[in-house]
Amino acid sequence: MAAKNRCSILLVLFLLSLCFLVGPSQAKAKEPKYLFKMATLAPKGVGWARQFELIMMPKLEELAQGDIKFKAYWGGIMGDDEDIIKKMRVGQLDTAGISCQGAPMICPEFTALQLPFLFSNYEEVDYVRARMFEFFDDVCRENGFKLNFWLDQDFDQIYSSRFRFDRIEDFQRARFMTWYGELEKEVLVKLGASPIPVNVPEAASSMRQHVFDSIIAPALGILGFQGYQTMKYINPIRIRYAPALAVFTNEAWGTLPEEYQTAIMGGRAGVEIEFCEAVRIDNQKALDAMVKYGLVLVKPNPGQVEEIRRRTRPVWDELVGREYRRETLDLITGYLEDYQVTQAGK
Repeated sequence: MAAKNRCSILLVLFLLSLCFLVGPSQAKAKEPKYLFKMATLAPKGVGWARQFELIMMPKLEELAQGDIKFKAYWGGIMGDDEDIIKKMRVGQLDTAGISCQGAPMICPEFTALQLPFLFSNYEEVDYVRARMFEFFDDVCRENGFKLNFWLDQDFDQIYSSRFRFDRIEDFQRARFMTWYGELEKEVLVKLGASPIPVNVPEAASSMRQHVFDSIIAPALGILGFQGYQTMKYINPIRIRYAPALAVFTNEAWGTLPEEYQTAIMGGRAGVEIEFCEAVRIDNQKALDAMVKYGLVLVKPNPGQVEEIRRRTRPVWDELVGREYRRETLDLITGYLEDYQVTQAGK
């Protein structure tokens, strides 16, 4: 019992460490010329929201010479990603931090980045990001949005209150929360699982009520809606990479002078690197804290991983024309092949 109490204290201390922010110096106050309304699902002070407050918003304000400020609505106050995007389309919001759930709603081509086992590591992600940002930005602009930053949500893990997922039969008995849309549903069906649609704001209560017993999600997400209290197992298999986005509406972006637009996009890559490195560290800390709390970290079975890969690989081609274009998939896989060649030559 004493050990369990110590683990609980460790987890609380981790949460507290994420909640107390040290903001940038406010030595020189300046009345902003542009005030933008921003919303995100991320809870204030935790994970991605913490990096928005510490890294992204101060940097954007600096690049615009203090002439822009943000009024932020954290933690799903404006609804889930679908609600936030609808509010952006009618002018109620100007900018947003969008999760992997909402990324395809803004740019369907982002679905291709979430394909099972597409990426093996963050080095591959960074290589593709550097070469395909403008491609995704162009598609976003066609759909009414300006892509400012392509960020990381995580390489999501599999969590369950009942199953280890070190054998394929576990998938066939599991009830998975699905929240990423058609691709996630198709992947789960290929594995024989039962997908149960649940909106993100209802995830915590649905988990406590045992509406589902398993979920694919980022460590910070599980920690954020206190899933560590009901989940028992973590299988860290890198079944998918999950991107996140920071976007403006075209209209809001267009209100900024060209010099500010140029400065912001010129600083984009540096902000992305700093933001993503911080998020990756926070996700690992969250996972480690949950293991210390008592969740079991399952060692993936190589044969099982290969079987999951084999069963889910057909969705790559089956969703072409439905969720994304063949051009998008070919560009991504082509850059990944280039990356492998460069690595082999080292």
